Amino acid sequence: MLGKCMVNVRQMLNAQFLTALKRAFPLVALETENVVHHNSQPKFGDYKFVSSMKVSQALKELGEHVPPAVVAQKVMDQLPSNDHIKSWDIAGPGFVNIFLQPSFVSKLVTSVLLKGAGPPMVQPRRVVIDFSSPNIAKEMHVGHLRSTIIGETLSRLLEFVGHDVLRLNHVGDWGTQFGMLIAHLKDTFPNYRTESPAISDLQTLYKASKKRFDQEEDFKKRAYEDVVKLQSGDKDVVRAWQLICDVSRKEFSRIYKRLGVTLIERGESFYNNLMGNMVKELEARNLLRKEAGCKLLFVPGHKVPLTLVKSDGGFTYDTSDMAAMQQRLQEEKGEWLIYVVDSGQSLHFDTVFAAGQLVGWYDQANIRVDHVGFGVVLGTDK
Repeated sequence: MLGKCMVNVRQMLNAQFLTALKRAFPLVALETENVVHHNSQPKFGDYKFVSSMKVSQALKELGEHVPPAVVAQKVMDQLPSNDHIKSWDIAGPGFVNIFLQPSFVSKLVTSVLLKGAGPPMVQPRRVVIDFSSPNIAKEMHVGHLRSTIIGETLSRLLEFVGHDVLRLNHVGDWGTQFGMLIAHLKDTFPNYRTESPAISDLQTLYKASKKRFDQEEDFKKRAYEDVVKLQSGDKDVVRAWQLICDVSRKEFSRIYKRLGVTLIERGESFYNNLMGNMVKELEARNLLRKEAGCKLLFVPGHKVPLTLVKSDGGFTYDTSDMAAMQQRLQEEKGEWLIYVVDSGQSLHFDTVFAAGQLVGWYDQANIRVDHVGFGVVLGTDK
């Protein structure tokens, strides 16, 4: 073991042979190649160098004729000195069979027996992982629990091997539904500005406000007005919104504490001020197309465009996800973004990830972005 990390022998040999290749043939670039493989037949060695033919071909394209066997010999001549290779031989079309030093293997095995297995050696990365993400004013259902447990498991594993992990809880704390919740709260608890209302049962509050929203035109109008006030920062409306969010947070925290889950809440509201700037930036670069009053981002290879601005001027789920991606890449300096969300969102995330590359926020050569999907929770009628 090296420190707390396990020695990955193949990776170590691969790095050493790449160094030898660079010394022997500086004009041939194979920095990202796996040039050392496990040997499937132990009698021919523990590992083998397999890239002599590829290097020979690359040299031929540069006007040099160097047979694979000669490539192999030149590479071995440049191999850094070490105490773990006992012997080697060149076979066939330039393969180098590598035999490990028994004392080196014995030392590795003894270390594992005495100290236990450690994490593999990795290049630490800044990982931003989005999981759990329940909706404010609604109960956390089993889909959110799946995301929570899978996300926490991944976070612990990534931290164990040495990555810098930022756990984010992208809660649903913004949108039209808060207009009806706030309007109903103001009617039911008119003194909410000075007294904390007894709204422990948010499910009941949500159902009652939804019923009124569907049946009462005047209430629906006031609900939409409260959405506008919330988005513009009206003091009283923001106070009502905060009360509702606080009740949900208390329930979520109880579950997270029982599961031993640690999360930083970074809900949709966090990105409210970022969305407008993001849309302006893309408009200035002529990346958006206006159709039927909406502002759309078309992504090559994807049939359905992202709707970043609705015809009424409002933002969408697409807008908040794009703004979140931009913030995580540019402000959080994320090098690996992970979204633990059910598989029903696969097409959506495929489009968002492709859009992030289209607008130049990241490229796959340097930044990794993954959707970790899991089964969709269906009702009894499905």
